[in-house]
Amino acid sequence: MTRIAHVTDLHFGATDPNVVRALAAELNANPPDLLAVSGDLTQGARRSEFQAARAFIDSIDAPSLIVPGNHDITPYDLPERFFAPYRRWHEEIGPETEPVWQDDTVAVLGLNTARRGQLHLDWSRGRVTRRRLERLLGRLDALPAGLQRVVVAHHPLMPPEALPMTTVVGGAKRALAALAKHGVRLVLAGHLHRSYSRMAPLDALEAERMPMILQGGSATSTRLRGEPNAFNWVTIDGPGAIAVRRLVWAEGAWVESGAVAAAVEAA
Repeated sequence: MTRIAHVTDLHFGATDPNVVRALAAELNANPPDLLAVSGDLTQGARRSEFQAARAFIDSIDAPSLIVPGNHDITPYDLPERFFAPYRRWHEEIGPETEPVWQDDTVAVLGLNTARRGQLHLDWSRGRVTRRRLERLLGRLDALPAGLQRVVVAHHPLMPPEALPMTTVVGGAKRALAALAKHGVRLVLAGHLHRSYSRMAPLDALEAERMPMILQGGSATSTRLRGEPNAFNWVTIDGPGAIAVRRLVWAEGAWVESGAVAAAVEAA
């Protein structure tokens, strides 16, 4: 059995210090096997914000897998944004923007969906590029048989069911079909500051088995969008099931809000 704590949209530079301290205490009370951080560690990609995010992650008694979000590329220094977009990330967070972690049960792979620029005005939207997708698929193909496969990205691959017109990451439909064909069971993401889960429709994507899409609310940011701070606990029991619990910050404590998804039985 593998336990993953999924946190996203930390936004250091715009955090509630009480929530930050309480989240670290909550995670360390029963440490996960992996801390999965799905992007937007910072508010403005400032070095001090990266350092604060790094200090928080280091305070958790668990290995971590971290991918960048759109806020983790500087909006202020345009030469750096276009010619060295991950300079601060590499110097403060780590050498990889698409790391890999595995144990005897699960393989977790990062997918970087952030973009330094796009052919429209909203550069925050992100994209699953063909090059990055092919790299991910190659890594999936190289995994040992029998591991449950999880992908961590920043941008959503599916919108909330109640808000079907919400913009998702560019290339989402192509990416979902490819991930399904390569046996991915679960995709962890953020960006929208909303907690929800969905199973992609089989008929729309013509895939045999689609992954669960699990979105996280903002774990520590004050930039809330009608939802409280939240994070997800994911339990993967070998060839059995994926179980998800959501914890939300309410009245000075982390409280369980119930399962955000039914267990997904392995085929």
